[in-house]
Amino acid sequence: MCGRVSGEGARVPEGRRGFAGGGSGLILERLYLQNYKQFREPTELLPPEGAVGIVGRNGSGKTTIFESILWTFFGSRGGGPRFANDAIPWGGGTVADKTIVDVTLNLGGASYRVSRTLHRGKTEAKVFVGEASEPYLSGSSEVAEWVQSQLLCMDRTAFEATFFARQKELEFFAGVTGVERQREIARILGIDQVEGAQKLLRADRKELRDQAAALENILAGVDHERLVQELREAREERDRLGSEAKALDEKVAAADRELSAARAEGEKLEAAYRRHNELSRELAAAEGARERAAERATELKARLAGLDEDEKTVGKLLPRTEELPRVAEEIRGLEEARRRHERREGAEKEAKRRRVQAHKAVAEATDLLENLDGDGDELLAGWSGVFSVEEDGERVRRAAGVLSAAAEAYEEAEAHLGALRERRSRFEELAAGEEELTEVKEGWEASKSHLASLQEAIEDLDRGGTLEERVEELRRKERRLERQSAQQKGLADADERDAEKLEKAARMISSSDEVAECPTCHRGFEEDEHAEVLETLRRDAEEYRARAEEARGECRRLAEEAKEILEELDEGEETRERVRSLREERTGADARRQTLEGNLARVTARVTIVREGLRGLAPVTEEALAEAALRVGRLKALRGAHPRVESLLGRHESALAEAAEFEEETARLGEGPAYDAARHEELRAKRAEIERLQGQIESLQNRLAARPEIEEKLEAAVTEEERTKEGAEAARGELSALGFDEDAYLANRERVVEREAAREELRRERDELRERARRVQSRVEALEGDLGRYEDGRKAADEKAAGAAKLGEMDKLFSEFYRELTARVRPNLEREASSLVRDLTDGRYEKIEFDQNYGVKLFDGLSDAYELSRFSGGEADIVSLSARVALSKMISAQGSDSLGFIVLDEVFGALDADRRRNVLLALDRLKKTFGQIFVISHVTDVQESALLDELWSVEEDDEGRSSVRRIDVSTGAPRVLLGEAAGRP
Repeated sequence: MCGRVSGEGARVPEGRRGFAGGGSGLILERLYLQNYKQFREPTELLPPEGAVGIVGRNGSGKTTIFESILWTFFGSRGGGPRFANDAIPWGGGTVADKTIVDVTLNLGGASYRVSRTLHRGKTEAKVFVGEASEPYLSGSSEVAEWVQSQLLCMDRTAFEATFFARQKELEFFAGVTGVERQREIARILGIDQVEGAQKLLRADRKELRDQAAALENILAGVDHERLVQELREAREERDRLGSEAKALDEKVAAADRELSAARAEGEKLEAAYRRHNELSRELAAAEGARERAAERATELKARLAGLDEDEKTVGKLLPRTEELPRVAEEIRGLEEARRRHERREGAEKEAKRRRVQAHKAVAEATDLLENLDGDGDELLAGWSGVFSVEEDGERVRRAAGVLSAAAEAYEEAEAHLGALRERRSRFEELAAGEEELTEVKEGWEASKSHLASLQEAIEDLDRGGTLEERVEELRRKERRLERQSAQQKGLADADERDAEKLEKAARMISSSDEVAECPTCHRGFEEDEHAEVLETLRRDAEEYRARAEEARGECRRLAEEAKEILEELDEGEETRERVRSLREERTGADARRQTLEGNLARVTARVTIVREGLRGLAPVTEEALAEAALRVGRLKALRGAHPRVESLLGRHESALAEAAEFEEETARLGEGPAYDAARHEELRAKRAEIERLQGQIESLQNRLAARPEIEEKLEAAVTEEERTKEGAEAARGELSALGFDEDAYLANRERVVEREAAREELRRERDELRERARRVQSRVEALEGDLGRYEDGRKAADEKAAGAAKLGEMDKLFSEFYRELTARVRPNLEREASSLVRDLTDGRYEKIEFDQNYGVKLFDGLSDAYELSRFSGGEADIVSLSARVALSKMISAQGSDSLGFIVLDEVFGALDADRRRNVLLALDRLKKTFGQIFVISHVTDVQESALLDELWSVEEDDEGRSSVRRIDVSTGAPRVLLGEAAGRP
């Protein structure tokens, strides 16, 4: 048995908590969310007992509220991507924001609070019992295990199927095929794991069969007998080649012995051959050395004879070189005269060039002054007197003095021109400002008139501010009429069904004879009792029909009245929209008026300032501006010409001074002896000849200095010739004594080559034979490998086929086990569903039966069971609701305590208005079974149903954050549900 834990830590027996409906079980007492998905701000929910509606747009977080219970109890384990830790905090926050979810359940007055937090990726969980401030248990996995084994006594899948009825789950009993229906019930009950195991088992079996088939296909393409035959033949061939290789090894060994003997004899002959060659080289070297020594001696004797002739030549040339000092002295005097002559010619050229530069500078300055002299008044004092000077240099010098005052005159003229332009700009600014002032004033007057007209239109439409109250009043009337119309339609439908049942019973009795039995108690009719019963049934049926018609008439009247109110409401909405638009337009118009008013004040102030600044000043004419600009331009040209004139004057005076200096240097260099170019050339030729003779004498003297060395070398050459002659005679004698036989040497070499060729031929034959043997051995190994793989494949194919057969047997056992489980579930489900349908229909239907695929048959109390398709849509919905709730109760019964709350998530989406009302009426009666029923829906009739005890509105702002408001179902007025819960865990 699953137990509970008291505040002192002792186990207590299972508790029970009663509630208004008379049921028992765990009740959701409190739910606290903070930073859980879109619920960013702290949200505390204190659900009452009874039916609670949760409304809001799709995606606003209605289902998220109850999914947080699953995360708190079991964490992320087994929850899929929606419960992963990185999907839990609000997407607009950071990892530093802490997520907190608290769930408090009440059982028989004892509370159990489970808290789970997520901070920076780390999850913590705690369990608190009663009002204890210290946790009874801590740890994420420990709390999940305790919730499963102690608090709920069911795992995550069972708990979710127990308290959560998802979208469209009311339809699957009537709207899907039998196999799908059976699988859906198995999923809800948690026994679909058998099918999951079968899928894995069948996948393994298929894989083994496929592998066995693939192996059989491979083995079918192999000839086993041919492999055995080829292996036997290859082994025989390998043995034969081995014997032949041994015989060739013996032949190769014999050839090696013969080759070794021939090589030993060849080595002796090779030593004699090398000594013969060595002596021959020594003899040739000695003969060559003797010949070279004789040649050197002959050459040295000829050089000594030449030195005697050189000594005679030196004696003849020495007297011709004695005149060299006199000739050199005369040449130095002529070269000095030549240098003075060249410098005097250069100075004359430079003097002429400087005179030309001075003239060009003064001419350029004169042309510049002529260009600057224009018509009109004299701009600078003394300017006209410049052109009366005749001498060009003096005229330029005077002009430079006059132009030195141009810069100051230019600055004064430019300041005067700027003042004129500024005054004219201010007069233009004044004219533009006065024009802008007129336009702004006209716009301001127009905006005031438009604003007044808008205010008048708003007051006419708003009627003293009562428009909003009128629209809200019409909305309340329309909702009230809709609820009344729905109630009248429900009553009419009920009366119609009762009338049909009475008429059906009357037809059954009418079709029988006078002695028929009563279809209810099976008692026979007496005398006129048959007709009396028929009359009573018909009268009651007509009475029900009349009441139904009266209710429908009232429904039509209410619909007409609602239509008139809707038309009036549409008109009011249009008027309110028009007032809102006019108010927005008035706000814009008032903003424009204020803007124009500010602009008017700014423009008026600016115009006044400009007008005051121009008081007493006359406007500036174009002629005055042009004259001032012309004067500034001429003075600017004069100012710019002053540096140029000064530069040209400096160049002129500098060139004249340099020309005078060069003329003085020319006169000084003209003094001294004149230069004789012919005599200079004659003396240079004579000096060159004497220097050539001196070089020849020096060369001959150097050669004569080598006579002792040559005589020494001649003596050494004669000695070397004698020594090498003796060495050659000794080498000839040793060669004769050696007695080398070259023919025997060559014959031995041919014999060695023949023996080597014979041995290599034998080796080649042996290598070919070994290669054939190696290929045969490879063939043997390949055949042995193919045969081994065939035998391994045969064994593997047999093993996989046997494994697939065993898995097939297991699959059959699983199928029988699954059928046994579903067969055990059906009677319990029929019992629970029948009990619920009796309660929800006030005993109109007695019993529900399920076939093998959970198809529904319903007993109406008057005949045999019929399939669900024979009944009306509202009755089918009540039966589906009963079956789904029965499933939840069965799962809950697996624990020690049944859940006292259930969540119906968008189960009305596919139902029409009549069927939704029927299911809502059934839910009101379902409160006897569950203490709390949470209905999540976006359908209007569900949101406005009078059967709800409380309504929660889930709202989402522009940033994606959701909040919950509680709606007073009696008045429709919203009230903040959170209250002072912010910050409280």
